Amino acid sequence: MNKKFIAIPALLIAIGGGAVFAQSDLFVQAVNNPSISAGEAKKIALKQLDGEIISFEFDADDRTPHYEIDIVKDNEKIEVKVDADTGKAVVTERENIRTITTENPVKTDGTEKATDSANNSSIITEEQAIEIAQAKAKGTVTDIELDEDDNRLIYEIEIRNGKMEYDFEIDAKTGDIIKYEEDLDDDRFDD
Repeated sequence: MNKKFIAIPALLIAIGGGAVFAQSDLFVQAVNNPSISAGEAKKIALKQLDGEIISFEFDADDRTPHYEIDIVKDNEKIEVKVDADTGKAVVTERENIRTITTENPVKTDGTEKATDSANNSSIITEEQAIEIAQAKAKGTVTDIELDEDDNRLIYEIEIRNGKMEYDFEIDAKTGDIIKYEEDLDDDRFDD
C-alpha cells in the first residue's frame, strides 16, 4: 500500500514535468517554424501601411516570436511589429525623417544612386553599404537599417559568421566606416 502512495506523486511529477517540457518544446517549434512566414509578415505590414520596407528582423527574445519591420511612408519612418503566430500587426513607433529617394539620374556605371532630398546630395545604396562592410567582415547580413543620427544618414549593418558578430555604421554619403565592432556571441549557439 505504501508503494501506491509513492508511485502516484511520482507519476504526477512526471506528467507535470512532461507538460512543462512539451510547452517549452512548442515555444522552440514556434520560434523555428512560425505560423506567419517572413514574406507574409511583410505583406501584412505593407497592407497596414503602404510604403517601403527599409528594415526587417525576426525576434524571439521576449518569448513572443515576432517580426520588426521599419517602413518609410511620406516623411515618416514607422516601426511595425507583426506577431509570428497570429499575424496581428501593431505600430510601435513613428519618427519623422528626411525624404530619401532613389529617383536619381543613373551614374556612369549604369547603377542608380540614392539621394537625400533634404540637402540634395547623393548617398550610396544599401547594396554598396553591404559590399563595404563585407569587404572587412565576411558573413551573412542579418540586419541593415538606414538611420539619421545628428543630421547624418548612416547605414547600420550587422553581419554574422558562425559565433562572430560584426556591427558597422557606414556614412551613407561618403561610404566611410564610422564604427566597427566585432564580438564573439557565445550565448547564441550551444557547443
